[in-house]
Amino acid sequence: MSSTKTSSVPSLDCVAQEIVDRIVGDLDITSICSLRLVCRNLGDRCCGQRYKAFFGQQNVDLTLYSLQRLCQIAAHPKFGPAVRIIAITAVVHDTSELERMLKTKRRRIHEQKGVFSITTEPQAVEDETDEARRNLDRLTSEREEQQEMRRNESDVQLLTDTLRKLGALDVLTIEAAVDQGDKTLLISSSAAREWQPIWIRASQVFRIVMLAIARSEAAVKTLTIYNDSLRCSVPTSDINELASLFGSKGFNAAAQHVRLFMLSVSTKVETDPQKIANARAEMSEIDRAYYEAGMGTQRDLLSEEDPAAISENNYPGVAHLLKQMPNLENLHLHFYDTLQEIPKSYVKVFSYLADEVVLPSLRRLTLRCFYCDEASLLKFLRAHLKIERLEMREIHLTTGSWSPVLDLLLTMPSLQEVKFHNLWQPVAGMLHLGPKDPSKSDWEDDGNSSFACVSGMMVHTRIFSRKDIQNERFEFADMPDGRQYGSPQFHRWITASKAECGPP
Repeated sequence: MSSTKTSSVPSLDCVAQEIVDRIVGDLDITSICSLRLVCRNLGDRCCGQRYKAFFGQQNVDLTLYSLQRLCQIAAHPKFGPAVRIIAITAVVHDTSELERMLKTKRRRIHEQKGVFSITTEPQAVEDETDEARRNLDRLTSEREEQQEMRRNESDVQLLTDTLRKLGALDVLTIEAAVDQGDKTLLISSSAAREWQPIWIRASQVFRIVMLAIARSEAAVKTLTIYNDSLRCSVPTSDINELASLFGSKGFNAAAQHVRLFMLSVSTKVETDPQKIANARAEMSEIDRAYYEAGMGTQRDLLSEEDPAAISENNYPGVAHLLKQMPNLENLHLHFYDTLQEIPKSYVKVFSYLADEVVLPSLRRLTLRCFYCDEASLLKFLRAHLKIERLEMREIHLTTGSWSPVLDLLLTMPSLQEVKFHNLWQPVAGMLHLGPKDPSKSDWEDDGNSSFACVSGMMVHTRIFSRKDIQNERFEFADMPDGRQYGSPQFHRWITASKAECGPP
């Protein structure tokens, strides 16, 4: 009598869930997606924490495709709740280099050799010009799509729907990048020669996001806006245009949840293409040579005397925005100068902050590149005596001195750490941060905190712990006499200062 034996093929469908989780934990997203397609049951079992982790951060460039994809993920019952971070890129489509290349039949190569920038323009071969035409067509098409989405506000609607479905986020960031033809290699906003289009797009995306937050009432804990994008900010006048939105019920409800806020703002920017073209037509030969070499020109900057630059609409917007965020614990504000002269009238931006903004929960504060008077800075700090960590970079006092401010910091009971970098005051210039009595200080120059002058080192950057504050009490050495040497440290210092504070 014979018997038959049936054998079964080993299958992941039958193994314990713990084993499936361990296998999935060693796979990349592409392999996990392939595994999920084996069968429905296995597909469901693969949707563990490892797979959901791939959905934790979503990057979106506000194209129709990226927004629709993000909205679909947000609507998914398993993957939507996994989304905790949305990183938005304000993409600027810059066709100027491709147009120049097709016109001159020469490609441009930039090289950095030490402190020198070298540009060469070899003849472009046929394959390179053909690729340039294809890239120009793509950029033009994507820019037209971007403009159409702005006209019908489909970008606002799709982002609003996404945020409404998600309900809450840990982080929402906006940064800028420039597409000059190679979509796989976007360049930073600081590397692009044409900077006005960056400001225009930056303001557009800022408005899109603010509207979406207000309409969706999404709870966002951390909101950062162009904090890491050099040479990219939102003009204060454009922020002020949204004052009525900031006062709306929807935005007020959403803003209650913000705990960390980072924002880069700027002076008024000329955005009229004809006015920009007219200004550049008046460039001298030297100015044009600098401009063609990618070193910029101040011809297309507004003057401090221009009515649009000093209109009262430029000043209160930032304060209006911050007043809606009473539960802020960490605030980082950056100011960028786009004017031909020192923007002294923009001390009013900080004056509005000092007069109108009180943040009871504020524990960390960073101020970068602001112009303010002594009285306003003192008033703002006195309203926030519970600050634990304070950073002030490139702060220009237009009246008064730093002595009363330093004295106030000594009385702040919770202050644990202070960072200073390039503190300026009238007449005396930059504050020398070298210790008055080295025996009371543990500070050592790391080579990046000072530059050499004729009679000694000029210290521009210091970090003070609670112990340092108690020992040194912000008592600094006398200013070194004589001009600075043309050292690598000085070159790095002045280059970094311009990159951080402007003008472009």
